[in-house]
Order: sequence, then C-alpha cells, then structure tokens
Amino acid sequence: MPASAAYGRDVAALALAQTVVVLHMVFLVYMVLGGFLALRRIGLVWPHVAVIGYSFYVTLTSFTCPATTLEKWFLQQGGETPYEGSFIAQYLRGTLYPPDHETAIWLGCMGIALASQALAVVRHRRRVAGGGQLLPS
Repeated sequence: MPASAAYGRDVAALALAQTVVVLHMVFLVYMVLGGFLALRRIGLVWPHVAVIGYSFYVTLTSFTCPATTLEKWFLQQGGETPYEGSFIAQYLRGTLYPPDHETAIWLGCMGIALASQALAVVRHRRRVAGGGQLLPS
C-alpha cells in the first residue's frame, strides 16, 4: 500500500475515533439532561428511561460500552495506542471533576436525570387533568 494511502486511512480512522468521542459525549449529556425534553413531549420519557437503565448497567457491572470499544478500535486502526480503562476515566475523571468524587458525581447526575423524569411525568399528569392546560401547582 502506498504511503499516501496508508496516511489517508490513518487520518480517516482517527477522524472517526474523534466522531465517536463527540457522539459519546452527546450521549452522556442526554443521559443527564434528556428527561427535560419530555417536558414538551411526554413520549420522549421512554428513550430516556432506557438510557438511564443502560447507564446503571454499564456503571454497576464490568460491561464495556460499545462506543468505547469502537473508539479504541478506530484509534488502533489509525496507528495510535488505545487508552486503558473507560471513556469516563479517559476524558472526564480528573478533568471535569476530581477522581475521588466520581461516585458523588455519578449519583448527582443520576439524581438530575431521575428528577427530570419525575418533573415531566408530574407536568404531563397536570396537563391531562387540566384538559390540555397546565394546572397551577
């Protein structure tokens, strides 16, 4: 394979790895804040419930997120050495928050996610009870 073709393949693989990183970050933001979308459309509560369940599963077991595996594969295809550990450990722990606060941060994020779900359901019930209009609290 000519050097220019190999270089092009490496650049493409690294660009795809970075795309996976961005999409993974968007997924994490959705995991925390996505329930607020259900304030407008209650049907959006269900995908968010699935994402919260998935987050609990990944966090509480040794399951590796497929997005992390895909990113590491693209890094390897691009000639880079993939990082050890999780996506969270690589990009957030020690950067966005101190490493010794990880459990508190995760619990806080899950608290926000669950509170947004509860708020959406309560608001929907008030709207239904009010005949389409939001009843005062």
